[in-house]
Amino acid sequence: MTLNQEQIMNYFTRIGLNYDDYKCHKLDGQLLAKLCFAHNISIPFENLDILNHKMISLDGSILYDKIITKHRGGLCFELNGLSEIFLRSLGFGVKDLSSRFFRDAGDDIPMQRHRLLKVEAVDGTYIWDIGIGQRSPKYPLRLAEGLVQKQCGEVYKLEKEAFYDWVLYEYYKEQWLRILSFTEQQQIAADFIPACTWCELHPDSPFRIHRMLAIKTIDGRKSIDGNTFKIIKGQQIDVFENLTEDELKVICKEHFGLWL
Repeated sequence: MTLNQEQIMNYFTRIGLNYDDYKCHKLDGQLLAKLCFAHNISIPFENLDILNHKMISLDGSILYDKIITKHRGGLCFELNGLSEIFLRSLGFGVKDLSSRFFRDAGDDIPMQRHRLLKVEAVDGTYIWDIGIGQRSPKYPLRLAEGLVQKQCGEVYKLEKEAFYDWVLYEYYKEQWLRILSFTEQQQIAADFIPACTWCELHPDSPFRIHRMLAIKTIDGRKSIDGNTFKIIKGQQIDVFENLTEDELKVICKEHFGLWL
């Protein structure tokens, strides 16, 4: 699928940008950064379809309708999947990549159940990922081994390792911690169906337990985990627990643009 001009304009509107301001911009890292940040603060990560027992489709037209037309969010398979179509339609070179996500994996090697993008811009190669509902880069990262990259008060780097190939690290609480790993083997949308289905149906899937919503902000992020709402702003964390269904409906609408 390739987006037409009207769809591209609607996409820009969905992420809070004016298409006319960017239509002549060269396809460089600066444009990519603006688009990625706009995505992160406009489109939420959410698992509502899974909880409503509605199977997720990775078809491009269905993703466009859900996320752009109906103002929904989604999982990494959906958010980065639609981003691949969008960026490619703008003229970027884009490859789908499969990833292992380390957080909460313990000492086990995690399965490949995350989708991210490798993007070729005129000034270099970048990793684009708007599909993590936790602390993670708000801007694309240069695909460069050992380069320490600082953004929004957070510090990241990519390293090459024998088994995992590329590994993304974050510097957190005075130590380097793995976030995810990936190889540069190109995938297609259908390659993510097994992992997406696992997230939807497998008893061990964390996405089947309760509501998980997250959206990044200019200076932090907001999240709903079950019936707990958090607002993270720099080092300050405001926590609202044991919320009622009516309270959650208001929060979802006001902070995530979603209707329960």
